[in-house]
Amino acid sequence: DEEQLEVLKNWWYENGTSLVITLVVSIGAIFGYRAWEESVIETGEAASAVYEDLVIATDNIAANASDDAVRITAVSLAETLKADHGDTTYAVFAAMRLAKVAIAQNDLDKALEELRWALDNVSEKHLETTIRVRLSRVHLGLEDPASAMALLVDHQPAAGQLASVEEAKGDVFHSQGDLVQAREAYQKALVNLSDRIEKPILELKLADLPLSANAAQ
Repeated sequence: DEEQLEVLKNWWYENGTSLVITLVVSIGAIFGYRAWEESVIETGEAASAVYEDLVIATDNIAANASDDAVRITAVSLAETLKADHGDTTYAVFAAMRLAKVAIAQNDLDKALEELRWALDNVSEKHLETTIRVRLSRVHLGLEDPASAMALLVDHQPAAGQLASVEEAKGDVFHSQGDLVQAREAYQKALVNLSDRIEKPILELKLADLPLSANAAQ
């Protein structure tokens, strides 16, 4: 027994310090991860609450377009999300929400600003494609087809979103009078459209092209 005790003492002398350090580091890592996890949850909940208030405010703008107080509140909430929670999807949604309001008020420059911010800060592929299409349409509304196409031409859309991108390309080509490429883009959009989705406007755009072509000849 004394021999075994001596062996144990020697082992502890040689390895005890490193064992204690390992235990302390492991315990610290566990508690550190839990603290980080709780912080992430709290941050997400805070961002969600601010975004819910923003949704209410922007909905009120639609109902009270002349109410400056409501507009100021909405902008303030969106800026809070972008400043305090800029790395969350809620901040990107906030910018997109303000852009939608700006478009409804025919303030395309403001819409451009918000969508550019959203594009610079988005990390989710499907959302990026949606933002690119919306931003392209704003550029087209500002009579800048080159910038509109630049957002689309080299972009690889997320699965299921090729139709939206091709339709947007078709709109740019149509605005430039390139009816052949517009037709090709619209046709590609229809081919890649889900069977569950109806796009009567897209079909009308495509059906109108032969008439436009004849008128241009």
